[in-house]
Parts: sequence; structure tokens; C-alpha cells
Amino acid sequence: MNYEERIEALKKKKILNETQAEELNDVLEGEGDYDRWDEDKEFHFNWKYIVSFIVIALIVTTLYLYNSLVNKSEAVDMAWSQVESTMQRKLDLIPNLVKVVKSYTKHESELLTQITSLRANAKNMIHTKDKAKLAKLNTKLNTSMMQLFAVVENYPDLKSSEHFLQLQAQIEGSENRINITRMMFNHAVGVYNSSIRRVPHKFIANAIGLKKRAYFKAEKQAHKKFELGM
Repeated sequence: MNYEERIEALKKKKILNETQAEELNDVLEGEGDYDRWDEDKEFHFNWKYIVSFIVIALIVTTLYLYNSLVNKSEAVDMAWSQVESTMQRKLDLIPNLVKVVKSYTKHESELLTQITSLRANAKNMIHTKDKAKLAKLNTKLNTSMMQLFAVVENYPDLKSSEHFLQLQAQIEGSENRINITRMMFNHAVGVYNSSIRRVPHKFIANAIGLKKRAYFKAEKQAHKKFELGM
């Protein structure tokens, strides 16, 4: 039984007269409208709060994913700069080595010319994006260098030269550092490449144009120890 039926029942029992019944009906109608308005207001308020929370959560998540990818990309660039630095050090030592060897030998000009040419090509390619080509060139240079140090065995005076021995040790140390920084770079590339392929990072990477990065892979023969005949 609703309030209108109850008011009618009270009128029939002579508890309320017509005027009292109308006044009570007006009061009850007003309370009903207020209650419905208040419930609607509360519903809209809660829905607005939920939507705002979802939007904020999406923004925060997107920023986190973006910053994560940027950090991984920067880690790749920093690792490559270490490879460049160690390789540059090695290439800077080669002209002095060629000069010393040339002063002791007269019949190795072809090999020395080859080393000089490979060194110049590698120096020009250090900042290239074609890391596979640079790795192959570095392997060729190492092969020629090992040939040179094998030839040095035929020149006792050169082999015992203090200047030559110092350059030999420095070049070997530089090549060892190149191998270490190469592994660090490849690890950073692996972490980055894996991230941009995974959901939800993949959506952010596609949106901002991040692409897969190339590894700096050495050829099979380059995995052998860089022996300089010391």
C-alpha cells in the first residue's frame, strides 16, 4: 500500500479531513521527489569519480611505459658509445704500429697497405647504423693484424723493440675491451628489442615510432682469442 492509499484509508476512518489529507499528500510528494533527486545526484557523482580515476590511471601507465622505453633506448645508445670509444682507441694505435713495423721491414708493404686501408674504412664506419658491416670489417682488420704479428716473428729486432711491444699490448687490450663492450651493447639491445615487442610496451613503441635495433655481431672467426704473438 502506497502513501496515497493510506491517506484515503485515514479519510474514510474520519481521522483526516479533506484539507489535512491534501496537505499531507503534498508533503509526501515533495519528500519523494527529493529522495529521487538525491539518489540520481549520488549516482552521477560516483560515476564521474570512477571515470576520472580510470583516465588518470591510463595517463600514469602510459607515461611510465613511455619513460621505460626511452630509458632502454638510451641504454642502447650509451652502450654503443662505449663500443665506439674502445674501437676508436684501437684504430688510433694502428698508424703508429704501421710506422714502427715499416721502419724495420722492407718486404711487408702490401700487408701494411691492406691494414691501413681497413683501418681507414673502419674509422669512417664507426658511426654507421650498419653494425653488421662494421663487425665484418673489424674481423678482417683483426685477421690482417694477426698476419702482421706472425710476420714480425721473422724480425728479431722489431719483435724486441720496446715501442713495438707497447703498441702490441695496447692493441690487444683495446680489442679485449671491444669484445666486452660489444657484449654489453648486445645485452642492452636484447632488452630493448624484447620490450618493444611485448604488450603493452608494443602499443607505445608503435605510437612513437620506435624500431628494432641491430646487434653488433662478430663473425665466427672473431670469437677466437685475438692472439698477437706476445
